[in-house]
Amino acid sequence: MTAVNQELTPWPTVSAVVVNWNAREALLGCLRSLKENPPAFPWEAVVVDNGSSDGSVDAAAKGAPWARVIENRHNRGLAAANNQGMLAARGQVFVIANPDVIFRPGAIDELVATLSRHPRAAFAIPRLLQEDGTPQASAGDLPSLAEALAGRQAQRWRRARAADQGMWWDSWAHDEERRVGRGHEAAYAVRREAVELVGLQDESFALDWEGFDWTARMRDAGWEVWFNPAAEVVHLGGVSIRQVPFRSVVSSHRGMYRYFAKKTPAAWHPALALAFAVRAGIKLTAIATGVAMYDRAHRTGRLTVRNEEGPGSGPST
Repeated sequence: MTAVNQELTPWPTVSAVVVNWNAREALLGCLRSLKENPPAFPWEAVVVDNGSSDGSVDAAAKGAPWARVIENRHNRGLAAANNQGMLAARGQVFVIANPDVIFRPGAIDELVATLSRHPRAAFAIPRLLQEDGTPQASAGDLPSLAEALAGRQAQRWRRARAADQGMWWDSWAHDEERRVGRGHEAAYAVRREAVELVGLQDESFALDWEGFDWTARMRDAGWEVWFNPAAEVVHLGGVSIRQVPFRSVVSSHRGMYRYFAKKTPAAWHPALALAFAVRAGIKLTAIATGVAMYDRAHRTGRLTVRNEEGPGSGPST
């Protein structure tokens, strides 16, 4: 592991931590948005590259020489790399972001302000937008086992359900600052104090579901999750995952199993493993027959906001 670009700002308030894997152009766009729309506080950017082979490290060194770049020789997994970035960072607030996000003006300041207004907030969640400006579901709740197995489409079919219930709040307008169950992991702010008290992310989660587990641990310790619609971030979506769709499905379902195995008696673990293996097999078969699973889920994530005349007024899926 090597580190480059180690010039530091004095005692930053905010540390932006971006984990990258073969997303060079998206990474440069993310870093450019940080430079063009910086927070009002002293800040730094820490990029952790997870063994990219597309020239990401050199491109970041040239395109964003003000950022610290930590280069891993191999892919350590998302949770491990997030932890690596936080351990290297010096801010009191970590803004953890995928490389495929673009920060809009004032977004980071709003996230910091949210944490300031709510002393028990561990996480502050921004309002995510699709590339075309369409709002994306950014908040939800920790899922039940049934919800995880049924998937997002099943929740959308149950349109009679309250807008702010379930794993994803696709029918909630995302138009008010409020406490939520959990947030999308594309970009979020987390309070250093909460991390120091509860601990870093569980590195047994290689990719996906590390955020669910971390949120559950934070909430169990009495911390909160708050959403702020004034903090807007564009989420391009899936830049790295689309490159390895089969691997991402397997890793995601392993993460699901680990998450629920922590909450389930050991006697049930074989049945739990079988259930998620079957679910993964269905997804893998769909990909093999040409279904773009990430794109399908990403479209499903568009808000379908209720109005007085009917259950949905947003884009259908």
